[in-house]
Amino acid sequence: MNTYRTLNQATGVARTLSAQSDRTVIVYRTSDDKYVTASPKDPVLGTIEGVYRNGYAVRTVLTRL
Repeated sequence: MNTYRTLNQATGVARTLSAQSDRTVIVYRTSDDKYVTASPKDPVLGTIEGVYRNGYAVRTVLTRL
């Protein structure tokens, strides 16, 4: 898990990391308005902003509309 100041930073990292070897990355917002990239196995301690797989955002029951 890594923490970023902006959603754009976290999203960029998630897209890059998820493009490698069929990996999934979750981006969520913490209570102090920072953004975290995490793997599906990591605990999510905030509101999920997006899920990325193969370099693209994917719709899941976890993502916001």
